[in-house]
Amino acid sequence: MFLLAINRIDALLSAFCVDSVRFKYAKDIGGAGITMTSTDLTTESPCEIYERWKGLDLKMLPIDRTDIRILCELRDNARMSNSEIAKKLNVTEATVRRRIKNLIEKGIILRFSIHIDYRLIENTVKAYIHVKTVTDKLDKVVQHLTNHNRVVAVYRVTGEYDLLVVALFVGMTELQEFIDTFLKMDGIKETDTQIVMSAHKGVPWTGI
Repeated sequence: MFLLAINRIDALLSAFCVDSVRFKYAKDIGGAGITMTSTDLTTESPCEIYERWKGLDLKMLPIDRTDIRILCELRDNARMSNSEIAKKLNVTEATVRRRIKNLIEKGIILRFSIHIDYRLIENTVKAYIHVKTVTDKLDKVVQHLTNHNRVVAVYRVTGEYDLLVVALFVGMTELQEFIDTFLKMDGIKETDTQIVMSAHKGVPWTGI
């Protein structure tokens, strides 16, 4: 009867979009009691997301510990079901479902994707290309670069060059063609290319 009442309370909390407080029935020397399940991340093995924000006051962020724990699970395995996450976090599935929905609506979760190790499929060449542009033609150059299907990122940077281009090519021939042909446009004054020889810690979603 006691456990049934607790389950009903738990269901009501979820129905009203209040995070469930899980109880468990405990027997000790003094008899029966109620103990609250801890959700403190400091008692668990933190993921890289928690490590990034552990020194910040969570009250200043648009997320809390439960959100971070959900993000940790999805970051490790985006295919994990709501029920699996709920079981690991010891909360209700409704809580996980609502939290993920809110994270998507806030734009914190942009998409659910996969990581591909390109090196196992092709002879990938990753290059960092510094680009110096004519000042009044910067926007034109940026649009030109971002339209190329091998370019994965274009950054405005400080220093001698104006842009940093990150690109993944299928072999050296593609890279050579990119430098000799695609980068020869009105508005680009100078380029400097660096090729990645090996990755001690690469970008997770490309393996490089």
